[in-house]
Amino acid sequence: MRDSGRGPDVAALFADDGIPNVNGRQFVGPDAIVDFGRQSAAAMSAIEGLLPGKHHVSSRMTDQVSDDIARSQSVFLFVGTTVPGHLGTYRDRLVRSGAGWRFAGGRVRITGFAEGSGARSYVDSLVSVAPDIGQ
Repeated sequence: MRDSGRGPDVAALFADDGIPNVNGRQFVGPDAIVDFGRQSAAAMSAIEGLLPGKHHVSSRMTDQVSDDIARSQSVFLFVGTTVPGHLGTYRDRLVRSGAGWRFAGGRVRITGFAEGSGARSYVDSLVSVAPDIGQ
């Protein structure tokens, strides 16, 4: 969803105080999550042949720590429309809210790129800017 500019939909998946972390960069608060969704969509759209792409998620493991807290981890492979993609891991903390389960925090780590993937420069830019937005 984030790659296609659906930042508000992504933000709605997080608890009010939920903080996603993408390759070491945190996005604090719903407005920061929405802004990151817009930035991500614009950057990924500028990479020819990348979007619309597909995230293939597997090896999902979820442990319910208590009645209202869970942890989840999985691996993903992103495949672009005409160019190779990248792969990585998701590690999430979830909390039960009145609206159902929401992300309390999530870590996305991009751990590899296919040769010729145009996404590398965008991902590298995530860690070359200030570490936190929205604070």
